Amino acid sequence: MVIDFSAFNSGAAPAPVDPRLLFDSLPRVERYEFLRDPQGQVLQAWFERRDERDLVIKLNTGGGKTLVGLLICQSSLNEGKGPALYLAPDPYLAEQATEQARELGLEVTNDPRSHRFTGGEAICVLSLNRFVNGKSVFGLLGDASRPIVDVGTIVVDDAHAALATVREKFTMVVSKEDHKEAFDGLLTLFEQDLRQQSHSRYLDLTTGVPSAVAQVPFWAWSNREARVTEILQGLRGDEELQWSWPLVRDVLPVCRAVFTHDRLEIQPPHPPIGKIATFTRARRRVHLTATLADDSVLVTDFAADPQSMASPITPVSAGYLGDRLILAPRDISPSVTDEAVREMAARLAQRVNVVVLVPSHRQARTWDAHSAVTASTSEQIGAAVRRLRAGHVGLVVLVNKYDGIDLPRTACEVLVMDGLPEAYGGLTRREQVLLGESEGMVNRQLQRLEQGMGRGVRSVNDHCVVLLLGDRLSQLIATPQYRERFGPATRAQIDLSRKVAQALAQQGGDPLPKIEGVADQVLNRDPGWIATARTNLTEATYQASALSPAATHSRAAFDQAALRQFAEAAAHMGKAVAEATDPLERGYLQEQLAAYQHFINEPRAQQTLVQARANNPSLLLPIDGVKATRLTSNAPQAAQAARYLETTYGDRNRLLLGIDAMLGDLAYDPNRVPAFEVALERLGRHLGFEAQRPDKSTGNGPDVLWATGNLHYLVLEAKSGATSDKIWRSNVEQLAHSMNWFQETYDATCSATPVLLHRSNTLERNAVAPAGTRIITETTMATLGQAVRKAMIALADADAWREPGAIETQFQAHRLLAAGIAERFSVKPRST
Repeated sequence: MVIDFSAFNSGAAPAPVDPRLLFDSLPRVERYEFLRDPQGQVLQAWFERRDERDLVIKLNTGGGKTLVGLLICQSSLNEGKGPALYLAPDPYLAEQATEQARELGLEVTNDPRSHRFTGGEAICVLSLNRFVNGKSVFGLLGDASRPIVDVGTIVVDDAHAALATVREKFTMVVSKEDHKEAFDGLLTLFEQDLRQQSHSRYLDLTTGVPSAVAQVPFWAWSNREARVTEILQGLRGDEELQWSWPLVRDVLPVCRAVFTHDRLEIQPPHPPIGKIATFTRARRRVHLTATLADDSVLVTDFAADPQSMASPITPVSAGYLGDRLILAPRDISPSVTDEAVREMAARLAQRVNVVVLVPSHRQARTWDAHSAVTASTSEQIGAAVRRLRAGHVGLVVLVNKYDGIDLPRTACEVLVMDGLPEAYGGLTRREQVLLGESEGMVNRQLQRLEQGMGRGVRSVNDHCVVLLLGDRLSQLIATPQYRERFGPATRAQIDLSRKVAQALAQQGGDPLPKIEGVADQVLNRDPGWIATARTNLTEATYQASALSPAATHSRAAFDQAALRQFAEAAAHMGKAVAEATDPLERGYLQEQLAAYQHFINEPRAQQTLVQARANNPSLLLPIDGVKATRLTSNAPQAAQAARYLETTYGDRNRLLLGIDAMLGDLAYDPNRVPAFEVALERLGRHLGFEAQRPDKSTGNGPDVLWATGNLHYLVLEAKSGATSDKIWRSNVEQLAHSMNWFQETYDATCSATPVLLHRSNTLERNAVAPAGTRIITETTMATLGQAVRKAMIALADADAWREPGAIETQFQAHRLLAAGIAERFSVKPRST
């Protein structure tokens, strides 16, 4: 030994607190040679603001949020602000974060009881569902059986994705299969209240219709709180319900309760996150998220500080992202079929990995002829991802997995998004019906779309061709006001991609070979594409977050209601209503205001509900009900259609995308019944008829009513969710009930044709349809849809969709004029 270097060591240096210096000191593996510039920028900004209790850090999908979050945890430990807890949305991501921490040389544990964690010497990495539950090892506020675990710093990764887990954990489900006595008892308890809201929906509940959804009116729920509590307390020994009952029982009076045919879901308006005292007492809470503009949900669901949320930490530039070409083939040409796109994707999969994201098993089956692998469970998806990252697999279909998977480089060079997740639970389905096309609901769809599109581009060196299938996805990127809500880098890439799409459309001819050709240019790394794509991102910068003032007041209202301070809750909720600009959302908030007012002034609550329904007719009916408004149709059919089309659509493209989206919703599918009914009403308006949904607006009458002119009407009872090949007696009884309603509501000068929408026209042997009944089957609906689509394409091509004369000509050519339209696109019922 020439020199003993230890002699120069003056003792152990203090552990770095600055996360950038901390990174340099770690014995990390080679692939973490240096921090990316955006990571260094956000770490520096966090370090300067680290004593703010709530902070949100925004990085592009694939921008390295996990590394940032882990360094923040270790920095906090080194500063003595521990223990430090890193929360991932699911077990798969928690496993990934643990692996990454160890590669960095950080000490981590997955055991929240570990003394290394509680002693502030190791980061605890957990999936969120182990932290938020009624039996949490971290303890619950008010539960003396488990002490509250003190944590100094909490980092929530993929905070927007984590919200779904939090809402799920704060939802109690009473299953008809597992808790039949309790379920039946609760359904009987609220039978009359549900019947008053809608007789037909109650029948759907009791006859097992899968699409049936009915909310218990808030006054009935709160007035019977004691009896509900007795029934639910009887289930407290149930192992499954122990995970949720402790989280909702203290706020039970203000919870929303929704029945479906097989369960009762109970959920508070916002998660009472205060029950997880470890979270609310943490000195530092850091929310890592992608670049969606609206962070209001972090305030409503995590009770984050609005002021801090309004000033997110971001890099200087948003342009550090691999190149993506994002194309919606139907936006380029309406003639493109989904199957043609699938065949093109299969051709591309012969040489590169193609990943297809679908929302359901039903949609996955449409890819069976082309897929090498279809994965739906977490284990299957994990195995598929490992194969993709290891080499060429071909075409892989992943079911309902839009976030939490990394597919860098050649793991995914073509990504197909074939639809967005559908709402399956009763609460989410009702919310979807109530909020429809409101800003809040669209923002959620955009978030899922942006998350999904980020799976194949995980760094600045990645590239991916993204193909969007489905009319709804095409609409989201084609509509200017929606595009503005994407993150800056994604928005810049969509804008460039739309220029490419317009150039392809202008070339004419069959667009598929051209789409495949431009995809080849991206995959073959055409220098012109690379230069253009990189230049396009240079100007992308982050903007201040859009934080809804209504969200802040709504959260404050719920916090007061949880304390049973209902006057204060109503005052805050009134401010939320005043801030809402979208009519659907304003009505939705007014319904919640009425629920709080009920505890202090019942008559005023009912008056508020009447006002709410003026903004959103799908809300709860007041106790005194709502009288039906008679439809009249005096204007000529073509003139009414022209007026509706002109006010609904701004240009040719939006018209064609809107028509395709509407016709796509007219699918005979048990999971899409609310969308079907909305689309059926809209179809009537597109055809130049007055249309309404009496059952939705008054709790009585048919699902949809069309006034086709000359005092004639179509009474439309939608059974698009039926799974049987036979029409059951209960179906035709509902149609007969709707015809009775029509005769009571309209005088003898008016006539109506009873129409049932069902996949089959075969009556079950003891079912008797009303006289003159027509059935619109799947087949005849497809024929009607084709006729509408052809007429609208012809009108769009001639730029004549605002002209009554041209519309009448096309409606006549495609047999869409009012006289006899029901008979042309329907069949008679057939007895067995």
